[in-house]
Amino acid sequence: MTTPVDVALARLEELQDQPVSGHVAVYDEVHRLLQDALATLDEA
Repeated sequence: MTTPVDVALARLEELQDQPVSGHVAVYDEVHRLLQDALATLDEA
């Protein structure tokens, strides 16, 4: 089972294949994914 944290970590692994100029967008996405994962813990 893939968790939201696994998805976020996978996105970070993709950074090595992208130019530095694209890193900010990935960091923003990972931050959002992790925030969403934490928010679901609060709902449980």
